[in-house]
Amino acid sequence: MLFKDKFKNKKSKIIIGITTALCLTIGITYAFNRGKDVEVSSEDDIPYIETYVIPENEKVYINGIVMPKQSQDINLSEGEEVDSLKVENGQSVKKGDTLFTCKNQSILNEISELKAQISQLQSSQDPNDNSLNIEINKLNAQIKSLSEKASVTYYAPFDGNVHLNEVSKDSEVANSYITVQSNEFYMQGQASEQDLAKIKIDQTAKVLVFSTNQELMGRISFISQRPKSSSSNDYQQQSNLSYYDINISFDSQDGLVNGFHVQASVILDDAYTKVPVSSILGSEGDYYVFKDLDGILKKQVVEIDSKTEEFAVVKSGLSENDVILKNPTEEMQEGQSLTLYENPENIQNTSKDITNEESEVE
Repeated sequence: MLFKDKFKNKKSKIIIGITTALCLTIGITYAFNRGKDVEVSSEDDIPYIETYVIPENEKVYINGIVMPKQSQDINLSEGEEVDSLKVENGQSVKKGDTLFTCKNQSILNEISELKAQISQLQSSQDPNDNSLNIEINKLNAQIKSLSEKASVTYYAPFDGNVHLNEVSKDSEVANSYITVQSNEFYMQGQASEQDLAKIKIDQTAKVLVFSTNQELMGRISFISQRPKSSSSNDYQQQSNLSYYDINISFDSQDGLVNGFHVQASVILDDAYTKVPVSSILGSEGDYYVFKDLDGILKKQVVEIDSKTEEFAVVKSGLSENDVILKNPTEEMQEGQSLTLYENPENIQNTSKDITNEESEVE
């Protein structure tokens, strides 16, 4: 009886031990298998977003001043003096408005003498003497011709503003008594011989007004082929270069004042954008890139001029200072946040310019 009890107790301990070992084995196996389903990422596996900043295009800079498109001096002829001024300094006028009238006293005196001669001939006239009638008719013809010069009215040649000019006391002839200037302005500047071949008529220009820091858009309207002399070159930077007159018309006249100093920057038409070829997605005729707009993806269609293994030349679709993804993927979608793909500690921002020395694009 005692032997059976001891055997039962020993058997129970063996069963409990086996059960405990089995449970531990199952638990360890489950934990191991579960651990295989959960992958722990290391920092090396975290993706990062690399961007490329589109560099500024090559520009030609032209210095100049704001000028009225039309300007005309109204000069008095010798012997003329102003009889009646019809406008005030700075007044706005329309084409054909009367500016002033003037008279020539010497001519008026001559007319008076001729009239006196006619009176004398008429008082002594013989009705049968035809020669006196012929002489009187000649004198009347002279009076008529002189009368047209004795009193003259001057009119505004075009719409604009009137400027009364001061006349020197030592001057007997009042040259440039009034100047009429149009209210439409343009930029008159000069470009060096180095830049002359790079620009052309109707090219777009951005004009900075120095005094107001205002920026206006315009287009090149005139390029002179005759160099300016050194003495008349107001904007010359280097004496060993020739400079040529360049006129630029403005798209808007807002804020322009005659005489303001300005600088135009002309973006060269053939200055295509060169980008890493890895930034281009899509197929021929449907190429695009992803732009970074404050952390949001923006799909931008581009036109490709040529490609190599490293670089692509973009004809249109991108502007200077645009930020594009250097290594986008087909899975990316417009409107997504970059935080889905990047870790802030691993972001690289690549903004180095790609120069012709780095790669020759055919």
